Order: sequence, then C-alpha cells, then structure tokens
Amino acid sequence: MPSYPASASHLLGQTIDNGALAIEAILGAGSFGIVYRARDTQSGSYYAVKCVQKRGSDYYLTRETQLHARVSSHPHVLTFHREIDGGDCAFFVYDLCAGDLHSVIRKLTFFREDELIKRVFVQIIDALDYCHSRGVYHRDLKPENILVSSLSGDINVLVADFGLATPNKMTVSSCGTPCFMSPGTYPFIIARHDQSTNLLAESLVSNHKPYSTVEGDIWALGCILAEMIATVRPWTYASPEDRDYSDYLVDRAILFDALPLSDAAYSLLTKILSPTAERRLSLASVRSEVLGIETFFLTDEEAARWGWGEGVEKKLRQMMAKCEAQSMTSSSSSVDTSSRSCYSSTSDCSSESHYSSGSSSSAFESVSLESSPLPVTPPSPAVEDFTSMAKAISQVELPLRATIA
Repeated sequence: MPSYPASASHLLGQTIDNGALAIEAILGAGSFGIVYRARDTQSGSYYAVKCVQKRGSDYYLTRETQLHARVSSHPHVLTFHREIDGGDCAFFVYDLCAGDLHSVIRKLTFFREDELIKRVFVQIIDALDYCHSRGVYHRDLKPENILVSSLSGDINVLVADFGLATPNKMTVSSCGTPCFMSPGTYPFIIARHDQSTNLLAESLVSNHKPYSTVEGDIWALGCILAEMIATVRPWTYASPEDRDYSDYLVDRAILFDALPLSDAAYSLLTKILSPTAERRLSLASVRSEVLGIETFFLTDEEAARWGWGEGVEKKLRQMMAKCEAQSMTSSSSSVDTSSRSCYSSTSDCSSESHYSSGSSSSAFESVSLESSPLPVTPPSPAVEDFTSMAKAISQVELPLRATIA
C-alpha cells in the first residue's frame, strides 16, 4: 500500500475551482507536489490535478505552464487544461492517463512488436518536432515523462512534464535525468551524488560550452528507443567515467552485447547517439529511418551467435530483474519508492513517471542546476590526461560492425 505525506490527504473529499472539481483520490506525491484524481462535478469527467505549494517557485511554475500551454494542442502532448489559484498553492489540471511508457516497457509490450514500436515512437517524434517548431525544448525526455492512453492494446502516447523545458535553442544550464542527458550537459551531477568520484571528464567542469537543446532532446530519443527495444538503459551517465558509456566510445558495436538489436536498429541508434552533437540525425531523418526499418530485434538464432544464450526474451527478463534489484538496493537508503505512481512527483533512472518535475533524493532524479551551481574540484594532472584521451575518442565516429551473416 503506497504511503503519502499526512498533508496529502487534507484535500480528499474537498472541491476546488468554486466547486467545479471534486478531489477524490491521491495518485502520487513527491517533494515538489501532490497529484490527485479529480471529478468534474458537472460532466462527471475525470482529470489529474497537480497541487504545488508556491513557496518562491513562481518563476519556474509560470515558465512551465506557459511553455506547456504553447504546445498543449498537439494530439501527442498531454493536454493542459487550466491553472487554478488556490492561495498558497496552485492547481494544474491535466487529462487523466492510464500510466506511462516506462510501465508499458517493463511489461515487454514492445518485444518483437515492430509496428507498435514504429507507431509509438513516431508519435513521440511528431510531438517533439511540434514542440521544437513552437520554440519549446523539453530537456527531460524519458519514458517516465511520456504518458499513455492505455497500458496495452491500442497505445497512444502523450509527452508530459515541461518543468525543465526552455524556450532557448542553446543553453549552458545543466538539467534533466542523467541517463538521458547528452554528453557534456551535466557538470555537477556526479560531484553532487558521489563525493568519492575522482575522475571528472572535461564535460563535467563548471564552464562547459553552450549546447544545443535540440540535439539534447534528440539524444534522449535514442535512449528511449534503446529502452523500448531492450527494456533496460544502456548507461547511467553519458560520460567517460561511466564504464558502459566509455566502452561505447571505444566501440559502438558494444551495443550488440548489451541490446538485442538488428543491424538496422543498431545503425539507427549509433546515428542518434553520436557523441558529436552536430552528427546526430535530425528529427525528420530519425522519423524516416524508423519507418523504413523492417525489424528492430535479433532473431533467437542471431542472438545465439552473439552469445545471448537461452533466447532473447528470457535474457531481457533477466536483465530487467537485475536492473530493478540494483535500483532498489541503490535507492533504499535515499528515497521511498512505495509512494510512486504514474503521476508521482519523483523521478530517477528507474522510477515511475509523473506530471511534475519535482525531485526526490534519489541519485538519479531530474536535476536542474540553473540557479544553484555547485563547485567542482578541478581534475588532477592524471585525470586531465584521461579526460583528454576520452574527449579525443568521443570525436571519432567508428565504423559499424559487419552485417550479421
């Protein structure tokens, strides 16, 4: 049974907006806000209502609502209906959804369902392309922030949570969820969450160069597609001190060892997940290539030749169980995961999704460092040698692995 802060229940049974909405149930709670299920007292329709204490966060709340409202009309962006002033708090009214993409992925819903992957992923691309055309850059794309109309069957997706969105094409701000952030965009996160970390890549220093928010969103798309295919995430940080990512820098074909990819899917992912931002595919090119792929998956016979052993589906379930066990172990001392739901205001690299960008104390929360930079210890000479080498490696586009016979 989920547990919530005592304060979360005080609105249950109450009405807001001059009696227009009746608060009926808690859907999720986090450090940033509480999300309720509400019923329209006239029509009987249900909505999700996020309650946020104002407490000095008016600027970010205003920016979130303005940017979300700018793109809310798209069929694959979560509909934002209105904001209600509640005095010391604000209420935000959204469509009520069945869950999030992460929950769907965990059920292996996309396993060898190539047409479903195409349809859902193209919906995400189209929503993101619309956002960009309207001058809105998300900066926290991940399966938890993509809501779904149903958990199975005819799934339609809705991009949500514009709490970290920006109208700027270029930025030096560091924000997002680490395992979906592109290289060179998070200078403080490792220093913040692991004080024992000694290896600080050049991309982690405080004066990193401005980066493209467009290219950052496209990178996140690649991470999402990888998770849709394999149910797990390829790395924790896109930075050379992350072992999985450093292996990828040296040999892109390491993706074959980690993910059950067909040649076509492998080729597409390496083009999206290029360490060099300027070499990443455009959204139009990603869309075109996705629609042209016959299958995203290895067959069991091909997988056996690559050492996947007892079949792809069984291996994926084992990988997913291992990742979930590691996540529970790493987060048990820092965040209560029992209160999460698809509307909760907490997030990490394995959490459920939410309507807000509120953060927990998890080591993999959505992080925004726009207004609270942290000092970073300068790397030692030995580390400088390491990071220079890593940076040089990251600039080299290595050839694709030979086609599977």
